[in-house]
Amino acid sequence: MTYQMNDRQELVDFESIRPAFAVTGGLMLSQVVEMTGLGGSTIQNWIKRGWIMSPVDKKYSERQVARILIIDMLRKSMKLENILRLMECVNGDVEDQSDDIIMDADLYIYIYNIVKRTEPLEKFTLDRLDEVIDEEIKDYHGTGEGYTGHVSDAAKRLHDALRIILLTYMSSELRKRAEAELEQM
Repeated sequence: MTYQMNDRQELVDFESIRPAFAVTGGLMLSQVVEMTGLGGSTIQNWIKRGWIMSPVDKKYSERQVARILIIDMLRKSMKLENILRLMECVNGDVEDQSDDIIMDADLYIYIYNIVKRTEPLEKFTLDRLDEVIDEEIKDYHGTGEGYTGHVSDAAKRLHDALRIILLTYMSSELRKRAEAELEQM
């Protein structure tokens, strides 16, 4: 079996699940587990550690699900402590939305769109990644809900965080390719 670089980790199209949040008021743990393939105990452990806000009435919001998806995507190639540090650079304290420069769901949508636009990975370059990030966030106004920092600072932090997130994601994909090629030796 030949590993194709387009056999990338399947990311969730968040825009397609967004209506479910409006209709149901959130997703149940079983739905999040089904969507992500994570164990319920893993998600609950992340909540206990303060990496994700606790669900309200046993329902997970867009914000919580997006953060779960981001952590899951990055943990294959980045230490959890570094993922949390990165997320804090973007959105500060998980419990405090006033320091968020972008909502987690919107951050995940940027990630998803950039991944789709940088395919196939064989043609990936750092210049192309920066170009796509800049194009994706061109309408970003530098503020999240309640954010009181400087607009230029927020936009730069968002760009830098997206670059790190995408490089981590791509390194995970390259690692899978290397492992598949090793299997064929």
